[in-house]
Amino acid sequence: METFAESVKLMLFVYALAAAVSLAVAWAIKLLFAGFQWQKARVAARAAAAAGETAEAE
Repeated sequence: METFAESVKLMLFVYALAAAVSLAVAWAIKLLFAGFQWQKARVAARAAAAAGETAEAE
């Protein structure tokens, strides 16, 4: 680096880039777990519906 000011600018840029990547990864993980919860609820609803159909058949 040629000057101290350029070093500080680079440091701030790298910090902001790391923060943006961190937030993107956090959102991806959050969406992944939300998808798992949604799938689990769907399976539970199907199981409840299937149990209701078998109870009606008897």
